[in-house]
Amino acid sequence: MIQNTKFFLNEFKDKVVLITGGNGQIGQDIVKYYLHCEAVVINLDIEEPTHAWQSIDEKKDKLEYFIKCDITNKDSVVQSIESVIDKFVNIDILINSAGISVFSPFEERTCEEFTHVFDVNIKGMFLVCQKIIQKMLKQENKGVILNLGSIYGHTIADQRIYGDSGRNSPEIYAITKSGVTQFTKYLARYYGKDGIRVNCISPGGIFANQANFFVKNYEYKTPLGRMGNPEDLIGGVAFLTSSMSIYVTGQDLIIDGGFCLGS
Repeated sequence: MIQNTKFFLNEFKDKVVLITGGNGQIGQDIVKYYLHCEAVVINLDIEEPTHAWQSIDEKKDKLEYFIKCDITNKDSVVQSIESVIDKFVNIDILINSAGISVFSPFEERTCEEFTHVFDVNIKGMFLVCQKIIQKMLKQENKGVILNLGSIYGHTIADQRIYGDSGRNSPEIYAITKSGVTQFTKYLARYYGKDGIRVNCISPGGIFANQANFFVKNYEYKTPLGRMGNPEDLIGGVAFLTSSMSIYVTGQDLIIDGGFCLGS
């Protein structure tokens, strides 16, 4: 349940917000926030949403739309985004929330696993940004892009937190999330002259009913003494996609309860 709905409620009314990975743990709360703000939200995800969203092809007015899209496939991305462009004059905000990881040990990593994580976390973001920026460049209101990175783009996972659970944050996740930060900075510098702002948030660990020992280990390393919740990210998301950050671009806002301070 989103608690921080007070942020910039009037700012996003009627804005068109395209979110990749809107069915994910973090993506769902971002979607809910913008819907609460009465924005028009388009959710691009490879999985069907848990409740009925309207197809972009339907004619009825509605705030929430779903498009099934494989962001690793260029044809799927182009077709999906063109269906949005055909329906709306502007795409005001793009949020790249889609992301995956794997948990097999490094010495057992397969090329297929490595490639799949890269394709979703980097190639997919590239394809979506490329198509959306082509649209934003033609708009009077150039739009805003927000990418989701991770603390593991800034620091390396401490295996001691995970114990013998068989899980860890893998090397390919860290590689791709550090890449998200650099990609964000590149786009911000390259398209700053065109009025397109591009920023990033890097969340810390988000509570998802993990094992008690892991939660305790993680909390011990976090100055604020707890894991994060998706709603903890909403203030940063709202700020970086609103006019309050009109002179902010190329930044990576770490939202982690201070976890990275000890790294």
